[in-house]
Amino acid sequence: MASYKKVLELHCSGLNNSQIGERVGCDRATVRRVIAKSGEKGLLPDQWRGLDEAKIRELLRKDAKVREEYLQIDFDWMHRELSNKHVTVNLLHEEYVGSAEKSGLEAYSRSQFFNRYRAWCNTNQYSAKIKSKPGHSVELDFAGDLVHYIDPLTRQPVKVTLFVAVLSFSNLVFVQAVDRQTAVRLAHATIDAFAFFGGTTRAIIVDNTKAAVILHSKHERAVLNELFRELAEHYGATVIAAPPRVPKAKPNVEGGVYNAYTRIIAPLRHCTFYSLDELNEALVSQCGVFNREPFKERPSWSRHSLFLAEEQQMLSQLPSIKFEVREKATATVRENCHAKCSLDGYYYSVPYVWCKKQVVLRLGSVDVRIFSQYGQFICSHPRGTDPWHHYVTDPTHMPSYIREYVYASPGLFRGKAADIGRATYTVIDRLFTIAEANGRVPEVEYDGARGILALAKPTRKHPKRSAPVLEAACDRLVGLNPLPFSRIGYRAVLNVVQAIIEERSQKESNDFISKGGGKGSLLDILEDE
Repeated sequence: MASYKKVLELHCSGLNNSQIGERVGCDRATVRRVIAKSGEKGLLPDQWRGLDEAKIRELLRKDAKVREEYLQIDFDWMHRELSNKHVTVNLLHEEYVGSAEKSGLEAYSRSQFFNRYRAWCNTNQYSAKIKSKPGHSVELDFAGDLVHYIDPLTRQPVKVTLFVAVLSFSNLVFVQAVDRQTAVRLAHATIDAFAFFGGTTRAIIVDNTKAAVILHSKHERAVLNELFRELAEHYGATVIAAPPRVPKAKPNVEGGVYNAYTRIIAPLRHCTFYSLDELNEALVSQCGVFNREPFKERPSWSRHSLFLAEEQQMLSQLPSIKFEVREKATATVRENCHAKCSLDGYYYSVPYVWCKKQVVLRLGSVDVRIFSQYGQFICSHPRGTDPWHHYVTDPTHMPSYIREYVYASPGLFRGKAADIGRATYTVIDRLFTIAEANGRVPEVEYDGARGILALAKPTRKHPKRSAPVLEAACDRLVGLNPLPFSRIGYRAVLNVVQAIIEERSQKESNDFISKGGGKGSLLDILEDE
């Protein structure tokens, strides 16, 4: 700091302002101001010599500007008024300016009015430490910044997201990298987190990610993603959705995200990983190191030791059956009674009554379960694995007429014939046995077998056909052709069936006449009445 007394001394000795500034160590403007002010105060040419440095500085001090008096803002009044949804800060500023004019005082500008109210709000927002109970809750979140591993084929970095889970009481941290923020990836990561902790908590606190929460309401229970809801029910936990844009609702995982980058990811910054599994192995190992680091305020304790001492025994036991994560796809059943699963590209059969209706396919690791839109279970199939044939079909889902043509086989026809009778089975069996003995494919006898079996069903034109009639016809033909290699064809069976029907009709007519049927019987009935 330049000495004002030295400046005046050098000025009186005849030096110019530049020379004085060089010797004292200040600029010319300061020298000029000190000299001019000293002349105004009457300290030149010699009156300054009897004064000390402090007195000279006090005399040469700049005159304080007279501050205008402003009307003070009543922030409590503002806060109460703003509780009315129709009142704005602009309206309150206008009223404040009017009050200042009436009082004869200055009013703060609009920007100052806003800034001072905002500062008052910030200083009057209070928070409290939430005391968590051991084993009560776990907080889940996806971190914002991405990490990466190197694709060994392309040598390009593949960006992935960090999943962070933190126990609310002990602050034990679990970190895992996932390729996408989907419901399936969140479910797998949550399962791995519970396995890492060795148990489950009563509550799961999640962010408002669409992977877990579909719709969040301020005063209603959140609508959860179906997969995440099923996971929580399997582990006996309750899902609590944190309010949007309120990080304080899950403070432990917010701190866990910060620690994940600074204490877990940062020590691995010089390591190169060539797969997601390698990265996750390193993250789990580093989580163990971090969780065992002592607390700064309590060096005798760490997250891991606190977890073992207080929280581990309070966790619920893991279910004996691991939760199976099932991906969900929606499809419309086609006219061929199959629904295409968009997740794996295979077509799965559905009972024909569901044709042209929408169904939901739940894809698991080994099977596919098909439900209606309203949750009704329809059927299940093993996962498709054939790389060339993408249809997984249960023949019972097809209509009977389709099964007879598409899934026809000698066994199918033999089974239908056995249901009718032993003689019918013998006739059908001979067809395929003789064809096989002569080196012909069995398909050559399919039409004949269908025709013979169709004679067991009555039609509009032939209402008297039935299974007993067919069995009687086949029995008669087998008796006439007892040799096992004697083929009995459709035409022979048809002729005998018609003959038996005619015989029975003639017999019924004769019996009716012999019992006094016809006109006489009608007169007898009238006389009896």
